[in-house]
Amino acid sequence: MTDFLRDIERDAVTEILNIAIGQAALALSQMVAGEVSLSVPSIEFLGPDEAADRLDQSTGRQVSVAIRQVFSSLFSGNILLIFPEARSLDLVRSILGDSVPMDSLTELEQEALLEVGNIILNACLGSLANQLGLSIESSLPSYVRGRGARILDTTQAATELVMVLQVDFSVAKAGLCGYLAFVMDIASARQFSDAISAHLARVMNGTAG
Repeated sequence: MTDFLRDIERDAVTEILNIAIGQAALALSQMVAGEVSLSVPSIEFLGPDEAADRLDQSTGRQVSVAIRQVFSSLFSGNILLIFPEARSLDLVRSILGDSVPMDSLTELEQEALLEVGNIILNACLGSLANQLGLSIESSLPSYVRGRGARILDTTQAATELVMVLQVDFSVAKAGLCGYLAFVMDIASARQFSDAISAHLARVMNGTAG
């Protein structure tokens, strides 16, 4: 396993993402009209195959659904919100309400998940952009269904590095578990590390915005 983040940089990433996650939880709480809580993210750098297997382990090797956005800045890649398909309808029902018939729920599931993913992923990217002093562009979210390798698209170059940020969340006591993943190549991972180092230097110098 290759790791481009020192301990102090890991702490900085956690702090940055905690702000984004808090904002995302507030917005999602308004959507579901109930309490939403998210854990502190854990960070791992893994090879593509190992990352796919880790995702499969986390979801009990069941089919997952993911909302994916492509982003670009000094570093670029994909950011995904991933959770087990078997529990995705619980989240949709929390958003749309119990009055919606189950057959209609399945029709609206993808649209609702895209909306949730858009809120959470944009909050994370927006926080990174603001706190790192960067401009980050992102695509419209897309819906992906499958197991680890398909979700993470690990058919890409063998040199690719996967930075996995895992976040557990619960929605309206439904016990849903979700995972955030950043997918970058090695060059982007190094540039991400450089951006974190520059952010820390500004903080230490008292010039961070």
